[in-house]
Amino acid sequence: MTTIDTGHVTSADGTTIGYRRAGSGNGRALVISHGSISTSEQWIPVLENLGADLDVIAYDRRGRGLSGDAEEYSIATEVADIAAVLGVAGPGAALLGHSYAGVCTLEAIRTGVEVSAHIAFEPPIPVHGPTAGDQLQPFLDLVAAGEHDAAMRHACDHFLRISEAEKEGVAASPLWPGFVELVPTWGRELVEIDRSVDHLDEYAAEEVRTLVLAGTDSPGHLRADADFLSERLPNATRVDMPGLNHFAHIFDPAGFSDILRTFLVQG
Repeated sequence: MTTIDTGHVTSADGTTIGYRRAGSGNGRALVISHGSISTSEQWIPVLENLGADLDVIAYDRRGRGLSGDAEEYSIATEVADIAAVLGVAGPGAALLGHSYAGVCTLEAIRTGVEVSAHIAFEPPIPVHGPTAGDQLQPFLDLVAAGEHDAAMRHACDHFLRISEAEKEGVAASPLWPGFVELVPTWGRELVEIDRSVDHLDEYAAEEVRTLVLAGTDSPGHLRADADFLSERLPNATRVDMPGLNHFAHIFDPAGFSDILRTFLVQG
């Protein structure tokens, strides 16, 4: 059975960043940065699957889980956190960014953070318009009023853009309470997602060996964002995951891990 340890590292602004780690000790490392309204805990099954092949670190992004927070926030603080955890992983580590964290990992590479490979798992880059736009303020108003469940439903309609049936399915799943609890952390991230439009061409020109992942059942805008990257990145491999969606790592951790293993160990 794979052993998972926890640890902490201090980011550039003094914020404590906590992480979970499972490792083979064979010199290959992968750092996982999770998406919005989630924590590294959701990635434990992937750590368990990959621990025999890689030294895998999944960290809690600031403001949740094992990590602290700070009053000042921007995507630059996320990049600093990524750099700090990569320092724990050691030279030559690969980097995975899921959802919003995929925007952060693209920004990290754009601004000079060195990685051996990059896995971009459905980053919501605003290729065809803003992710939040004029729907951000109604979301923030619901959060400020303490209406977190309603805010999450608003996000499903306007940010995730899933169907009513899909929304009700997620709302009835064990994932929903955790999503609702972390809803207040999402607003500042949505601001940064929409601001990333200024760097889309630079993201699409990054030369790092990159695996672009998308679920065949994911929302159309996320698949379109994956198309944008896979069609333009000079060193990209595209893998579509049949029958899976934005939470493929939760619903099929073994299959998801096999894709990563093929890319990082066998590729």
